[in-house]
Amino acid sequence: MDESGAGSRRMGHSPLSRRAGSGSATLDLTARRAAATGGCDEMRFRMLGPLLVRSGAGWTRIAAGRQRLVLAVLLIHAGRTVSTEQLADVLWGARPPRTAANTVAAYVMRLRRVLGGDALLTRGSGYELAAGEGEIDADVFERSLACGRRELRRGRLEAGAARLAQALRLWQGSGPALADLPETPVLAARVAHLEQLRLGAVEDEMGALLDLGQHGEVVEELRRLAEESPLRERRWELLMAALARCGRRAEALETYQRARRVLRAELGVEPGARLCAAQRRVLAGDRMEVGWRPAGRPETERRPPAQLPAGVAGFTGRAGQLARLDALLPAANAPAVVATLTGPAGVGKTALAACWGHRVRDRFPGGQLYVHLHGHGERPPMPPAEALAGFLRALGASRVPADVGEASALYRSLLDGRRVLVLLDDARDAAQVRPLLPGSHGCVALVTSRDRLTGLVARDGARPMALGVMSDREARDLLTGLLADRAAADPEAAMELARLCGNLPMALRAAAANLTSRPHEGIAAYAAALAADRLGGLEVDGDPHSGVRGAFDASYATLGQGARLLFRQLGAPGPADVTAAEAATLIGGDVAAAARLLRELAAAHLVEEHATGRYGMPDLLRVYAAEKASGTGPARSRRATSLYGAG
Repeated sequence: MDESGAGSRRMGHSPLSRRAGSGSATLDLTARRAAATGGCDEMRFRMLGPLLVRSGAGWTRIAAGRQRLVLAVLLIHAGRTVSTEQLADVLWGARPPRTAANTVAAYVMRLRRVLGGDALLTRGSGYELAAGEGEIDADVFERSLACGRRELRRGRLEAGAARLAQALRLWQGSGPALADLPETPVLAARVAHLEQLRLGAVEDEMGALLDLGQHGEVVEELRRLAEESPLRERRWELLMAALARCGRRAEALETYQRARRVLRAELGVEPGARLCAAQRRVLAGDRMEVGWRPAGRPETERRPPAQLPAGVAGFTGRAGQLARLDALLPAANAPAVVATLTGPAGVGKTALAACWGHRVRDRFPGGQLYVHLHGHGERPPMPPAEALAGFLRALGASRVPADVGEASALYRSLLDGRRVLVLLDDARDAAQVRPLLPGSHGCVALVTSRDRLTGLVARDGARPMALGVMSDREARDLLTGLLADRAAADPEAAMELARLCGNLPMALRAAAANLTSRPHEGIAAYAAALAADRLGGLEVDGDPHSGVRGAFDASYATLGQGARLLFRQLGAPGPADVTAAEAATLIGGDVAAAARLLRELAAAHLVEEHATGRYGMPDLLRVYAAEKASGTGPARSRRATSLYGAG
């Protein structure tokens, strides 16, 4: 959409600068220009308008169209690897030439000559644009916009309006982002997201200026903005408020009729609730306190919820998983994303989800919601109605419906138009989660569970992500971070300790906590004692519920009787994995029933399907299964012997 009104502000005609005559306006404008250009010296890439790069000679346009397209794709994925195959798909679609990989490499080589060798990195079979903080104008725009809105929420209207003006001045002209590039699907989402942010920023700035009492200064600009984007009802509402405050009630009412005619002609709809309410307020002679807030936000929502749990101290590793989560982030106008993060007890699902949530919280200006659903543990699973009640109160609802369906509908209504991260921790099953899923564009729901939640994937389009134990290097780094000099002084003992912990984060942290509370005990001595009692040695002193055995108990408690029996049988000494036929021998049942029980155990992450049809247990779980089976009697021994032999 054409934003010449916003563009004129960026050229120095913001209403905040037109206060009292030309002399004072010029002085004010100079100060605002200085503020608006702060930090631009570090900028290397401009995409808010035509694509430009900073070189020794100043700002330069990449002349070759395909090289410019390659740079644009790398730019919107800055900090992440883009494969050669992805680049070829953007450049040539479904029919790339045979020399596509070499041609892409040649384009990258030419770009490096302009950008310098440190900007474009080769990563395996792809490339990464390495850009520091403040080097991409779009990133600076989004940070300035978020900062401006925070200032407004705190009631600092002048500062907020100034930061919004600073953000908007980063745009070059009135065209869209990447204005000199062809429309392609891979760029379209980012371009549309930035355009929606710009439109919202213009309206937020106008609302702030109205709150500052500058209705006389902004009224004509609001008229221009409403005519340029006549389907954005917020602009008509702001214009009506400015006219009413100027004492021009007749014009305000005519503005409503003009908006109504446009909406009926273009969309076949009547004005929305807020615009109708604005007309009623004008008729009643109200002052029209519209404020800076985006349309549809009641006063109780002015401070977004920030419910994420604290990040785990010393969080280590998981770089690949964090990158996969980053790839889930939708554009503001894209449908809501649901993702599942599943894995066995103690693998670090909540820690990873919380760490990622804090990393990307600025991408969710509507807030972050969190609830522990108690899917596995001593407490019964939390009913969806209870979780919804907490969310509705956090979102400022004045009432909480008793009916789950009605509460869920109100929850989705309150999320409409907001970009919110919803972290649903420790879910029992898909039915517990469904009423809590957002429907608003730009939202993300991340669900952690020990269950695979296959129903969410099949029915709700959730994107599954399985989390396993740490790699040897990650486990070593975690112990080094937790035990510092003690781990560095005896690295072999630390690696043996990691092995005995099965590289399971909960076990590693329990061992490190115990060693920290016993400063005179060496790692080697602790590891030797742990080898004799793997689960007992991983109980946390004074807090048995934080130990590994307690976490495994909670998963075991969710199983049916048949699955419990098979789980205990799998703790017997013998092969590392079994088939359904071998499992049937263990429990004295038929193969089909054993296959169902194995799938139940796999869904609960109590066994792993290493290869098609072959299931095994991680080391610590096998120890736990053997412990659970210790009192099952001679029948087990006969069946186990028939399969595994006496040894």
